Amino acid sequence: MTSAELRIANRGSRHGLRALEAQRLIDVFALRLAPSLAAGLIAYSHMGQLGEGLIVFFCVLVATQSIERTELPLHLMPASRILLGLAAPLVGSGAAWLIGLAAGQSYSLTEYEAVVLGAWLVMALGAWIKARASEGLRARVAVIGPRQFAADFVAELEAANLRTYEIVGWISPQGPAEYRRLRWLGPLADIREAVVDERIDLLVCGPGAGDAAGARVEDVCASAAEECLDLPVRLIAANQLYEESFGHVPVGMIDAAWYRYIMHPRFRASGPHSKRIFDLVVGTLIALCFLPILAIAALAIKIADGGPVFYRQRRLGELGEEFEIVKLRTMQTDAESDGPQWAEADDLRVTGIGRILRRTHIDEVPQLWNVLRGDMTLVGPRPERPEMVGALERRFSHYTRRHLVKPGIAGWAALRCGYAGSDIGTAWKLCHDLFYIKRRSILADALILAETGVEVFRDAHRALRAPDERFLLGEEPNG
Repeated sequence: MTSAELRIANRGSRHGLRALEAQRLIDVFALRLAPSLAAGLIAYSHMGQLGEGLIVFFCVLVATQSIERTELPLHLMPASRILLGLAAPLVGSGAAWLIGLAAGQSYSLTEYEAVVLGAWLVMALGAWIKARASEGLRARVAVIGPRQFAADFVAELEAANLRTYEIVGWISPQGPAEYRRLRWLGPLADIREAVVDERIDLLVCGPGAGDAAGARVEDVCASAAEECLDLPVRLIAANQLYEESFGHVPVGMIDAAWYRYIMHPRFRASGPHSKRIFDLVVGTLIALCFLPILAIAALAIKIADGGPVFYRQRRLGELGEEFEIVKLRTMQTDAESDGPQWAEADDLRVTGIGRILRRTHIDEVPQLWNVLRGDMTLVGPRPERPEMVGALERRFSHYTRRHLVKPGIAGWAALRCGYAGSDIGTAWKLCHDLFYIKRRSILADALILAETGVEVFRDAHRALRAPDERFLLGEEPNG
């Protein structure tokens, strides 16, 4: 394609709304502006004051906007998404009532019931519209990198049931015409022509990208940007997209940018004091609620085989310090007569009572004692056994970074991955643990606890599909 033809195609591609822009507009109008406008109009019609209607509109808009400010990918957390959606009109209406109270207005809280209900109904309608429209608004994506990485990306999207992107093909030095329903779009030198011809909305720069062996991702991104800067296409590194879309990043993709982020002067995770207060208050409430259930569970364990009720085991905590974890015993008393070993989803060493306790997570509740003592926190990476950590540190890069924070009872990795059960399962959870360390906050902890509560009756030892081991380790496939 000549430069003149490219200019003509470029002008044509700017007409019409691109998929990423349409997705963003639907999100803004359907889930934020429309509910806020409905709340403001209902307030105006009920109270007869234009000023009150405007106050309600802006307060609900700010509340709904704040939903998007959480560091976690809410599209992977349906319960938390619904919870925050329900909370936004409540918080916005409450703020409007307080503003009115401060201004001398005498509106009753009951007058805001219709405001909240109206906002909820419009928000539900907006969520339905967004779900219906997502099929026809998939952003067309080209992966700059190995063909296997593009195929693995497609598999990840399908496993997570994400309909945001449509992977068209891959851009690399050479390749077959097709590979697993994907097409080779040419080398990096022809990227501009591929973007125009295929109407690409997003370029994803993956590992092993570029025509030159050993080329850095930053250099490949710079080259792609130089060629396509004037085109209506966006560019993102694969590790960033993995964080935003899947809530993890393969360990092999972690580079200096990750460390610069968590060591930046503006980086603010939850402070140690606020997190400690959160642990003490919420942990005490949970312990009081579960005390009767723990008593029944302890009696059942004792009656079943007469063995000890509690199980104690050495684990590694913050900065690699050892502590003794406390759990309800779910395995036979001689479960490790042959030495430490991984537990499995259908482990034959688990007792009948133990299966029920594990499935409902009740066996984890005694760890609240570790939380109150300060050895653990409510939300964080799961603590591992010292006997196994050495081998894991030698095999997986950045494994020791998990010890930058206190281990937790619940966690992002436990929620997304289930039970590890193997070295590669541990690497899969490590990808999520490092994501949590980067994006942790009190709000994130609260949402993870809420989501875990919803999942409590699901199988605690489920194992979600992990990607190819080579990509967990950042290795480029051979074929």
